[in-house]
Amino acid sequence: MKKLIILCCALLSACSSLVEYQPVETINHIRLDSGYRTKNAVVSADENLIILMFSGGGSRAAALGYGVLESFKNTRIRRSQKGGSLLDNIDMVYGVSGGSVLATYFSLQGSDVVPKFEDNFLKKNFQSEVISQVFSFSNLPRLTSPQFGRGDLLQEQFDLALYKGKTFGDLAKNRKGPFAVISATDMNVGQRIAFTQEFFDGLCLNLSDLPIARAVAASSAVPLVFSPLTLNNNAGNCRFSMQELDLVIASANKDESQRAKNIAELQKILSLYQNSAERPYIHLVDGGLTDNLGLAGLVDIYDVAGPELMHKKTLESGLKRIIVININAQNEVTNEIDKSADVPATAYVINTVINVPIDRNTQTTLRRFREFTDEWNTFMSKMPMNKRVNMHFVSLGLKDLPESELKKDVLNISTSFYLPHSDVNKLKRAANILLQNSKEYQEILKILQ
Repeated sequence: MKKLIILCCALLSACSSLVEYQPVETINHIRLDSGYRTKNAVVSADENLIILMFSGGGSRAAALGYGVLESFKNTRIRRSQKGGSLLDNIDMVYGVSGGSVLATYFSLQGSDVVPKFEDNFLKKNFQSEVISQVFSFSNLPRLTSPQFGRGDLLQEQFDLALYKGKTFGDLAKNRKGPFAVISATDMNVGQRIAFTQEFFDGLCLNLSDLPIARAVAASSAVPLVFSPLTLNNNAGNCRFSMQELDLVIASANKDESQRAKNIAELQKILSLYQNSAERPYIHLVDGGLTDNLGLAGLVDIYDVAGPELMHKKTLESGLKRIIVININAQNEVTNEIDKSADVPATAYVINTVINVPIDRNTQTTLRRFREFTDEWNTFMSKMPMNKRVNMHFVSLGLKDLPESELKKDVLNISTSFYLPHSDVNKLKRAANILLQNSKEYQEILKILQ
């Protein structure tokens, strides 16, 4: 028996030493005409730039977002080169955590996302598959490695279920749907990391080499549940210069003290990554910790660039209107802890530590985006009619449902990667009701039809 134990330990030690982090391909110069770049989404837009944003919330968020896409596939608008349905005409899709799963799959599959996503993900017990891999004896050797964790197993399961080895290079060349922007959080400095080549230029990395599944796993890596995912950092080795930021600084009005502070803050954040000898690796966790709605990216650009520069860029793109539709799956699970003097169990405490900051940040971001929309449209109202680029914002949140048993049911769906078919159907019904009841959405349909 003793010999068997020694043999097992030796095997585990040998196997674990073989599991090492596989770095993303580095670059020694930047090619602005290649890679997975956000500018390509705007170039491909017509006079309408239509942006979807899927919040975090595990399969609850994915099912609610899928319900919206299903409705869009059946919604006819004025035909464009992209097609005659609203689904065909989405230009960009942002996704965080559970929303990143749907966003990237939509980008890969285009209109085929309906019904493929439901068949390949929502109808499967994805969570059970992940748990079985975590506790599988065959994975024990790998999990003993300091460079492999539960987050890496999550990546493998996403790849098996949806992405089949596809990378961001495949998205750059062969995507059938909108340009997807997903994000994770740098656990060391609390910075939002966007999976676009523009951001990866600053790290001197080739995003096209990164598997989509790894980015999605990083965006979904809830602390304590999944281990962080590692990303190498090669910054400072590709002659990277922040040309766009330099233009912003040059255009800034010295009297705009708040904007100057925003620029200085951005410069400080970017500088944290520039010494790759000091920080050769970055460790990523759930994107919802820094932006659970997917809205923060646009607001950050506005706060730094200002309305004048953003207006100039939109005019150069030939846009007449920007339409942003946010799908917010934030829940409100009922619990009984305040009905007892008992000390709450550890599970409740962990839930509070993770979810309370996310929920508060969600409300702050939503409020700031509404303010941003109003500020933008006020600025546009002072422009000549032929130079106006109006913004329309539609917010579809589970908490906005009319009081009903359905609302109670969907708000009490917890965050996980498995939903019974009945819950998926409830969330799809909720999506249709939210679209029907949204005055802003109905007004947009009139414009597009």
